[in-house]
Amino acid sequence: MKKVLLQIFVDYENLGKTLNVLTEANVTGFYCIEYWGASPQTWQGFVIKEEPEMALEAIRTSAERAIQVNTVVSDSQAEYIKRAINEGLGVRGARYTIIKVPIDSITVTMPE
Repeated sequence: MKKVLLQIFVDYENLGKTLNVLTEANVTGFYCIEYWGASPQTWQGFVIKEEPEMALEAIRTSAERAIQVNTVVSDSQAEYIKRAINEGLGVRGARYTIIKVPIDSITVTMPE
């Protein structure tokens, strides 16, 4: 069975709905990364001086809080999740991005 890494980027307020979709798809594990990001519309044409502190300040003032939810699932689960996210979030006009990355191998190490 082909496995994929599904990366789902959602606005902070849509995290609960996204996790409910994963539960409905029988996902047994996931991890989240909280970050501050900017959409292409916000960032387009944005030019800053090449000084680290000024760049960080520009990001702090222009970026929005978001969550990246990551899980490894079967290809069929990924398709179900994509449809469910679209039905749950897309209908309401919420922003989200889904990236599906094929997995060649997985190694899990469990210390005793």
